[in-house]
Amino acid sequence: MLALAAMGVRVPATLETYGSLDGLSLHGTFHSWQSGDDDERYDESLGAQNTREIRTGGKQYLVNSSGDVRELTGSLARRQRTFDFIYSTKFGAQPQYSTWIGAAKLTDGRAVERLRVAPPGGDPQTVSIDDATHMIDRIEFVEGDGTDTETFSDYRVVNGALVAYRELDSNGDTSYDQTITVENVLVDRPIASAVFAVPSSVTVQTDAPVTIPIALRNGHVIVPVTIRGRTFRMLLDTGSQGVVLDRAAARDLTLIPIGMLEIRGATRSSGDGFAELSSLQIGGVTLPIGVAALVDMNASTRGSSDFDGVLGYPFFAAAEVRLDFARGTMTFAKPGGLPPLGEKIALDTDRQLPEAAVQVNHIPTQALIDTGDGSELLLFRSFTDANPGAVSLLDGTRTRNYGVGGAMDVISLLVDELDIGQYRLFNRHTNVMLATQGAFADRIDGANVGLPTLQNFIVTFDLANHAMYLARGSAFDDGRSRSQ
Repeated sequence: MLALAAMGVRVPATLETYGSLDGLSLHGTFHSWQSGDDDERYDESLGAQNTREIRTGGKQYLVNSSGDVRELTGSLARRQRTFDFIYSTKFGAQPQYSTWIGAAKLTDGRAVERLRVAPPGGDPQTVSIDDATHMIDRIEFVEGDGTDTETFSDYRVVNGALVAYRELDSNGDTSYDQTITVENVLVDRPIASAVFAVPSSVTVQTDAPVTIPIALRNGHVIVPVTIRGRTFRMLLDTGSQGVVLDRAAARDLTLIPIGMLEIRGATRSSGDGFAELSSLQIGGVTLPIGVAALVDMNASTRGSSDFDGVLGYPFFAAAEVRLDFARGTMTFAKPGGLPPLGEKIALDTDRQLPEAAVQVNHIPTQALIDTGDGSELLLFRSFTDANPGAVSLLDGTRTRNYGVGGAMDVISLLVDELDIGQYRLFNRHTNVMLATQGAFADRIDGANVGLPTLQNFIVTFDLANHAMYLARGSAFDDGRSRSQ
């Protein structure tokens, strides 16, 4: 703190920065605003992808390319609490929340001191402090199957404001690194309050609930989707963070991919890129999209794909969706537009996924609720490593499981009990994932609840309101009578 004071560093009333963003073989821009302690906004435009982050009134919101506006209340909110603690003077003033890890040298030879920081309500992160400058050099945090880093350099003091003019964000694969370069800084300039206004979230364009038939095929839910007058068969997948189109479908629609696309499926692999896609229609109802990922589905699934694309988070964020598997129907309306049916289960939607608290053999964990997965239950390595007595791997059979990106080793066994809300389900056919990379090596969730388990229920997803409802379906079977 004394070093910063000697440099004339102060907390400005307002701070505005803008500049360039480079990554994924694309060049884009960013613009940020900060007013006092409460109001912040960060806009990012990179190719077809446009995102916005707003913090105001003690709340944080993310706006994606589809126009979905979601308030962060879960894993990303906890991550932001730690970021705020690190960036603020509290980091140095409250050392009881930091643990010294040790000295280290970065790849370019710079010496740093590494600290593990975990403030109340925040997730643990690792901070590297540059020995020479005493500035924050790097922040590391868990994301998915690995550790993401944000590296800061070229610090400058502009009218008393301390600004890192360069930031390098990486998930460990340098092919997907993104560099943020500050080009202009404005200090203590008035910022209109309207800059921090939270926009309304886009929704499906219907005033009444719509019901359409769904097909269950090879462990998948398939729905008909119309794009530019052409009908495609799409996998309905709550485990997908976006809308995905097969290469052949994209070619039919004359969509030209740009940039690079990383796929975290069975392994980390790459797709064709992204393309602008303004909307699509489901049951005659228009759904704004904004951007779609383009992938060679046949190659990425080793020929097992029998659909033209994936309908994921943008649909579930813009609509309340009810699936009645026994009747073979899907009913959807604007968020909050369906009467409640069954038990309400709270969801964490921060990562553009429906994640819920469950218990596996009476051990609490967070699980992805995944209509796109054909297994009753998956257990991730993070869960079995942290809870070695949860299941007996010796009772299982080693085999191979196939998904987007290839095959992976798993151990198949029965889990005695899975609890979701008030529902107790027994003798769940389970694959224990042995992978250390890819979507099935997630380190935030411990499990994945798949379609065969969900088919016991009438399931309603109301992601805009952070909720899911479960009601017994006509074919409900808790598995109690299954043979061990």
